[in-house]
Amino acid sequence: MRNKIISLLFVLSFASPSFAAVDVDTLTWVKFREIINLYHPVMEQSNLIEARAKARARQALGNFEPKFSYNYDQKNFDGLTYYRFSTPEVKLPLWYGMELKANWSRAEGSYLNPENRLPGEGLSSVGLNLPLGKGLLMDNRRALLRQAAIFKEASKVEQVRIINDLMFEAGEAYANWQTWYRINELYDQALELAEVRFRAVKEGFAGGDRPAIDTIEALTQVQQRQLNSQQAKILRQNSQYELSLFLWLPGNESVEPESLLVLPQSETIRPTARFIESIDNNPKLRLFEFKLRDLEIEKRLKAENLRPTIDLQLGLLNTGTGAFRNLNPNYWQNNNKVGLKISFPLTFATERGELAESIIKIKDTQIEQNLVRNELEVKLRQNTAEFMALQSQLSVIRQTQQAHQKLLEGEEIRFSLGESSLFLINARESKLLEIKEKLIETENKLIKNMLNGEWLTGRSAD
Repeated sequence: MRNKIISLLFVLSFASPSFAAVDVDTLTWVKFREIINLYHPVMEQSNLIEARAKARARQALGNFEPKFSYNYDQKNFDGLTYYRFSTPEVKLPLWYGMELKANWSRAEGSYLNPENRLPGEGLSSVGLNLPLGKGLLMDNRRALLRQAAIFKEASKVEQVRIINDLMFEAGEAYANWQTWYRINELYDQALELAEVRFRAVKEGFAGGDRPAIDTIEALTQVQQRQLNSQQAKILRQNSQYELSLFLWLPGNESVEPESLLVLPQSETIRPTARFIESIDNNPKLRLFEFKLRDLEIEKRLKAENLRPTIDLQLGLLNTGTGAFRNLNPNYWQNNNKVGLKISFPLTFATERGELAESIIKIKDTQIEQNLVRNELEVKLRQNTAEFMALQSQLSVIRQTQQAHQKLLEGEEIRFSLGESSLFLINARESKLLEIKEKLIETENKLIKNMLNGEWLTGRSAD
């Protein structure tokens, strides 16, 4: 597994010149994001959204596809053909609910109703179905096509939302891993220093230069540093487990955390500049725009159902298969088929209820949109205020660290002159370690704050 990871890092190193100068055992922030982009299953899922949008668009366009049908009906009894009907027909849906149709009908048999009798060579018809009431301004075919177009636009934003969330969570995992690795290193170095001091104190005691109490003081310091180091190691391992959730190999093969023998980059990650005081590009918020547009089309369709059904059917008839043969100015008057269908419910109760429901859906979505917008705006202001406070804290902590470093160095000088004790040295050192750990943790908070700013403004996916 480790060889696979290192091989993967080698591939990424050669794939980009910027990676080539980095040790392959170092998993940089840039490489980490690159691996996620290439192999994380969620990225594959986001691509399926676009494929689904294309499939939905094909479905909607299919409603305007020409359709062929063939009807055949025959009855034979006691050796006699009562009737035989055959009608091939082609229909072409058009915009505004219209539909063109053309057919050729034949009828044979001994017992044909007079209305069903046709010329021997058959009867051709070219006609138009035209809705004059319900379906003229909006129908199900046009609604589905427009909704499919909206879904296609929304799918791109949904992709951004998924990647935005994924990269934000991945960034926090990497920052935690890097933080606990640094803290673990800090206490490992402190443990090594405590062990060196303990051995020196023991030698001093053996030579009569140090009292026995100093050896106990030095030993307790070693034990404390061992506890600090072990605790930091546990937290570093936990952060590494969390990090492994975002690392995948080709073929949807997950990375085993125990085999993840790579180190974080030494410098802290630096998200992009974050002072963009707008959440307008947040994909979660943008999706409401598409949802409202979709609901508006649904509302128009429901409002259209309040119109009565008035369908006009016009057909031009001709013998044989030539529908436009022998045409002249008077031909239509003598060879036509006209139909008119009018229907409507007396109260439109169902239709009015459906329209009212669609209006309620729009209002509900608008309320939800306003709630989400307000939540994101408040979080962005809060994030900005926190950013300024963390920067101020970092400045104070760095100054405090420098001061405690000087205090420790001064205490060590006093100790060498016999004017101080090992207890005071350990106290100064413990306080300095506490400040250093606080500095690392505050830097981690600042990085997470900047990552959160990217997420709020929809730029984590960039």
